[in-house]
Amino acid sequence: MAKIQCYNCRRETPIVAPNYRCKHCNYPLNKYIQSQESPKDETIIDNPDLPDPSSLADNIPPVIAEPKAAELTLNDLFQKNVDDSLRDIKEVLSQLKPDEKIESSETGPVILKQNKNPEKNGKIVAGWLVVHTEKKLPVTYELFEGDNIIGRPDGPHQVDVRIEDDEYVSRVHALIRIKKDFLYRFSYELLDDGSLRRGSSSTNGTYINGQEERLPKEKTVFLRDGDTIQVGTTKLVFKNIDQTDDLHDAAHSVLSTDFTNTVAIRR
Repeated sequence: MAKIQCYNCRRETPIVAPNYRCKHCNYPLNKYIQSQESPKDETIIDNPDLPDPSSLADNIPPVIAEPKAAELTLNDLFQKNVDDSLRDIKEVLSQLKPDEKIESSETGPVILKQNKNPEKNGKIVAGWLVVHTEKKLPVTYELFEGDNIIGRPDGPHQVDVRIEDDEYVSRVHALIRIKKDFLYRFSYELLDDGSLRRGSSSTNGTYINGQEERLPKEKTVFLRDGDTIQVGTTKLVFKNIDQTDDLHDAAHSVLSTDFTNTVAIRR
């Protein structure tokens, strides 16, 4: 197995298709590997002292083509996330909401939740949330510079991360605020402070990385790539644009990780 030095952690790592990620720090290496030029074939000038190539043909072992890797199907993609009743492709398609679509990529299909909030038109995509909950479809949400509201979209308010199948999610549950610092780097803040709920935080709380203590009303959490946010019983993994190439990379890098602990919701 071929190995290269990771451009991020500088440790030697094997390179495995199709993701080409460092086994130590999970850094994406595909764009570096694909950019490397393969060595050019050398041309041998005719030389009367060299044997006739045709005379060597019988001694050349046959080249056996390696079988191509099977294309990733929806069934493969959802196998670790949903139970047997959803593993059939037709069943998976029937679970899609009207504002969800499937996009194809080199590494397989990805479900994208389209943001219908007109205030987000033309804004910069600054990260993603990927549903990573047992027996739920791995839907990917785009996050934009500014305020991104997480909630249940059954009211007059605008919700950016719309979670429709979780009764424990409040209409306005939590907020991810994305800003740029003086060096034009994005910062990501998670809040459940009630600023959009007349001062009351969400009914059932917001949790980070499986910790049992809910996010306090007065506390702000600065998100890091790979953090898991739980609202209601739904867990979403955060991916930022510094560590992730695009929404397909975000979705598939999350699918390859283990589920975090689910905090029990008590009423």
